[in-house]
Amino acid sequence: MGTGLALIFAKAGYSVRLYSIPDPTLDKAPGVIWSSLQTLADAGFVDVIEIPAIVERIQTTTDIESLGDCQLLIEAVAEKLAIKQDIFAQLDALVSEEAIITSNTSYLDIFQVMPERRLSKAAITHFFAPAHIVPLVEVVRGEKTTDATVAFLKDILKKVGSVPVVMEKYVPGFCVNRIQAAIGNEVYHLLDNGYISPEDLDLAVKASFIPRAMVLGLVQRYDFTGIDLSLQNLANGTYKYPEYTAPPKCLQSRADKGWLGAKTGKGFYDYDGRTLQEINKGRDEALLRVLKSVGDLIYKHV
Repeated sequence: MGTGLALIFAKAGYSVRLYSIPDPTLDKAPGVIWSSLQTLADAGFVDVIEIPAIVERIQTTTDIESLGDCQLLIEAVAEKLAIKQDIFAQLDALVSEEAIITSNTSYLDIFQVMPERRLSKAAITHFFAPAHIVPLVEVVRGEKTTDATVAFLKDILKKVGSVPVVMEKYVPGFCVNRIQAAIGNEVYHLLDNGYISPEDLDLAVKASFIPRAMVLGLVQRYDFTGIDLSLQNLANGTYKYPEYTAPPKCLQSRADKGWLGAKTGKGFYDYDGRTLQEINKGRDEALLRVLKSVGDLIYKHV
């Protein structure tokens, strides 16, 4: 996530400091960013001539004190509250009182561990991978987050080409991950019980509610279904929500075999010996084609 976040801000003209503890991934970051920019250029989302200047705006560092004069800090460390608490404490001692600190956590309540004096200028900014392509950012406010902080974050996120939505109060998983979790529960149920193959399930959603959702989303669809029919559907006693007390078989069996998805070359799909870079490149190119064709439906609301 760090490289994607650095890329979108640098692409918009901002100077970025990409901090990490000493790690080989930090050394590889400029190359990863350059490669991602080249993919964007190939798809017409950035001028290839601009790539060197964009990369030059990003300074990698292992010195956290170099962040002292930053105005916006986005934490994207491991999803462990203790690690985040330590980072926030270090930043609290370094940055100005006017600095805004946010977290890219996908579910944790960072407001529990944010220094008290920072809470008015703290929020969650949950980006989605790959952050330099998927435009959504969930801006989650805490009980003490000010309207001015939310307004600033919405404004700067729009400037870097993202699409911010505001969660008015914290709930674990926020919006999208909660919806994905509910969908996932059904996916596991259908696969575990042999109702459909992974390939046909994916084709079913790609050819039905996913393209429709680009026009109607999830909520407006009820207006076209009919509120009365939606109430009637809820009263249908033949449908029972699946419940899991153990890991879904379709996940556990693959994990036991070491089939962990794209990163191991096999999961629900077999990636035919391609490297992770090749797999990601194919994904990114396809996402960019989709974004190019439906972007007007997204950005008209921003």
